[in-house]
Amino acid sequence: MKKYMNRLFVALGAASMLGFTGCIEETFPTDMATPDQVSSSSQSLQYMTNSLPAYIVTKSTYSGGDFDWGYTCQMYVRELYGEDFPSNDDGYNMWKYAERASSEILNVALYSFSYYYHLIKNANNVIVMASDLAATGNANAKASLGQGYGFRALSYLDMARLFEFRPTGVERLDNAAQKDGVMGITVPILRENMTVNEYKNNPCVPFYTMYRFIMNDLNKAEECLEGYKQSTIAFMDQSVIYGLKARLWLTMATRFENSPEDLAKQIEADANTDGYGVLGITSANDCYQKVAEYAQKAIKGHTPLTEEEWTDPTTGFNTPQSSWLMGASVTSKEQVNNTTWHQLIGILASETTWGFNQYNFFRCIGKSLYDQIGSGDWRKNSWVAPADAGKSAVPSQYKTNLTDATWKKLPAYSNIKFRPGSGSLVSRETGSIGDFPMMRVEEMYFDYFEAIAHTQSVADAAAALQEFVNKYRYTDNSYTCTATTLKDFNKALMVQRRIEFWGEGINMFDYKRLRLAVTRNYNGTNYKTDFIRLNSNAGYVAPWMNYRIPESELTYNQAIILAPDPSSAIVAQ
Repeated sequence: MKKYMNRLFVALGAASMLGFTGCIEETFPTDMATPDQVSSSSQSLQYMTNSLPAYIVTKSTYSGGDFDWGYTCQMYVRELYGEDFPSNDDGYNMWKYAERASSEILNVALYSFSYYYHLIKNANNVIVMASDLAATGNANAKASLGQGYGFRALSYLDMARLFEFRPTGVERLDNAAQKDGVMGITVPILRENMTVNEYKNNPCVPFYTMYRFIMNDLNKAEECLEGYKQSTIAFMDQSVIYGLKARLWLTMATRFENSPEDLAKQIEADANTDGYGVLGITSANDCYQKVAEYAQKAIKGHTPLTEEEWTDPTTGFNTPQSSWLMGASVTSKEQVNNTTWHQLIGILASETTWGFNQYNFFRCIGKSLYDQIGSGDWRKNSWVAPADAGKSAVPSQYKTNLTDATWKKLPAYSNIKFRPGSGSLVSRETGSIGDFPMMRVEEMYFDYFEAIAHTQSVADAAAALQEFVNKYRYTDNSYTCTATTLKDFNKALMVQRRIEFWGEGINMFDYKRLRLAVTRNYNGTNYKTDFIRLNSNAGYVAPWMNYRIPESELTYNQAIILAPDPSSAIVAQ
């Protein structure tokens, strides 16, 4: 017991060196385990393990601001940074300055940095306690250990992709990044056995170290979760770990395909003696083969959403289905403090009387994407067609509990994809309680298609994509994928990703990975405010997708190197 407590206090002490810890009140018994709550019992270990999924939906962990409502806020911001998520009216758009990519994006990154490291802190606490209890033969400790490694891997995979500076096509930014030595580095690794003094001099690790560290955690999680069955969708099982591996391998595959130099560095890093294990790859194609392997493993036992499940006015996108591998779970009104402002359902569910829509604020699909949805695609009815907006009666193709009078208030392109909890249109207390997908099996199918375009042929991948879309998303079998080149296939696949995962906060990673331009200013755009109509540079990463470590972190960790400030690097023309 004494050995365990010493290790835990070391982990807590190292985490407290983060520049934001002093601002956070650790008084939430369901989301942040503290030393006073720790004992060697299975009950205490379960309490700490429960803190991991609880922290996913915990709000006000830093300042209580507009970007401080948990992992779901991270997902929401990633939608803001894309090109498919305009609002109908920016008068009540509390996030418009982040969408503008002004200095507000530095505040977003500050909160993200704080949030993820506190989630990592919780994961480290679980790893410390579960490791010691597993050694004593505790029957539950192994599964808890798997959760700790899994949530830590999820956090670092997100952070590595968010905070690594990638070329933007903005000369002053790219030159500064090259000059300052930030190209190819990610974030500091906070291990469970790290001392406070070690953290004070803890540099951002290069990508080739971070990838091996994450894979090491995922390998351990996979082993620990053998035979484990999810008690709720908020926990990880092996299928989630397989999905995270597919995401990581796809990140590496794209990178190494575009940069043989980075591949050489990764291969060389396998010889390092840092204890993070060996990837054992020699080519980008090896990575694509791993994507296909783990995507198929993740798919097993899951089926894509049906039209009925997707469009259900009561349970649509608020209740786990067979498609879901993992989700964020709000189970009580206390978790959202009965507020409209800082919760996904209140922001995204257009049908309620209590959400943001009461202020005439609706999140919509971008016109350019909407126009690419085929007429035979039943997903198209997730958004209000311009011709149907303002009609005096609800058109029959939309599945909704709205009356004719309330339907008339929905603007063109507004979404009815996300439904309030239990379908409650009038009760905030009931409608706020629901789940939100963090990983769906459809993502794994799309990752598999992208992988086999490289390992087999574009023709095979195009045929597989066409079969999937016609089988699961079209009513008339009219979808065709005619791509004959990798570039054209990736373009077709990305359109499907954008439609499928609209509002779910995962597509930004593909934009950054594939160096896709964000285009909001075009003929007929439905981005309403001029200064939000940003177009980034083709073939490069949008500058605002490069998160910047807060300058204040230098006070606590002098070894970090700050990336150039990306705010206002591109302005609306």
